[in-house]
Amino acid sequence: MKDEQKWIRLFEKYKREVLDGRLRFQLADLENFIKTRLGGASPYQAAGGYQTFFKLLKKLEAENKIKTIKSSDFNQRQPQLKKRWTLVREELKCWSDKDILKLSRQLDLGYYLKRPAEQTGELKQKLFKLVEFLNSKSKREWASREERSLEIFADEKYLSRAEGKKLLSNLNLSLADLKAQQYNHLFVYWTVDPTQISNILIMENHSAFIGAKKALAAGIDIFARGFDTVIYGQGKKIIRSFSFLEELLGVSLRNNKRQEVLNSINIYYAGDFDPEGLAIYTSLKDKYPEFEIKLLGEYYQLLLDETDNFYPSQKRQHKKQKVLEEVLAEFKEQGFANMAAELRQAWENDLRLPQELVTLEVYQKYFV
Repeated sequence: MKDEQKWIRLFEKYKREVLDGRLRFQLADLENFIKTRLGGASPYQAAGGYQTFFKLLKKLEAENKIKTIKSSDFNQRQPQLKKRWTLVREELKCWSDKDILKLSRQLDLGYYLKRPAEQTGELKQKLFKLVEFLNSKSKREWASREERSLEIFADEKYLSRAEGKKLLSNLNLSLADLKAQQYNHLFVYWTVDPTQISNILIMENHSAFIGAKKALAAGIDIFARGFDTVIYGQGKKIIRSFSFLEELLGVSLRNNKRQEVLNSINIYYAGDFDPEGLAIYTSLKDKYPEFEIKLLGEYYQLLLDETDNFYPSQKRQHKKQKVLEEVLAEFKEQGFANMAAELRQAWENDLRLPQELVTLEVYQKYFV
């Protein structure tokens, strides 16, 4: 019984993943799908092989879930089966013309009208809930994806799962159409005045963030850049959380002053000089080109000034030559050609400069 249920579940998966609303299927396609999902020819044979496959088809046929296509030929195996089959639906169109008319006033039903097998009663209920919301959309406030998901589908995770995303895609809808948004991850930051953010410094590591924060809080104008905000990047996490800056600045994709605000701020990045630290910077810059993030060349010069020796890499880091060339080109543009040459040599010899070299005392020594 357990094995039989497993084969039935594989058939249901085949309907969802391969047929995707279509009715007709080839016997060989179904058998190959089951064989692959079981792990190949040997596990397929161990599970009963063609004999079990034959029993599955006959059981589904007896339950009126599938039927043969009469014009189809038989295969050449024993016992014989028709080569072509079709799913059976008691009612191919669950939605009445009246339902379709009501739903079509707010929704693009093209996908489902071409796939009557997907016109289920459960889906119809979801669509009417969607229409109910869309009819009142103009009076509604923006909400989180999870809040809107719970309101419409009685499941706060629905719109974050593949099923919910596919539903919106099938209807040509986006989260924005539901006045919903996926809120950004927060990052840790310190600012002199939240209402007057204009010069931002992103620090890769926590100790470097604390050192810069203490210096700025003490009124030290580090690097003579007038930094008023410092962000803790948390290594690679900043690549995901950086979009929170839009909320911090009070801008968004829906704000017509967005570009004006972005043009008024300066953002610099400082991290470890090693392959992973520099790759974080280039990834951040590539993902958010509208922010025009720059490397703080003076910071890396200070790292060099504060040590007589480079440090060996503590672990093997994945090197991307493109990252190195992009970073060194930027250093040269900023007037640090000699520094760039030293850093290239360090990169090639698996040496690094950690941010912990620059402490509050170092800031005090150079900028007070």
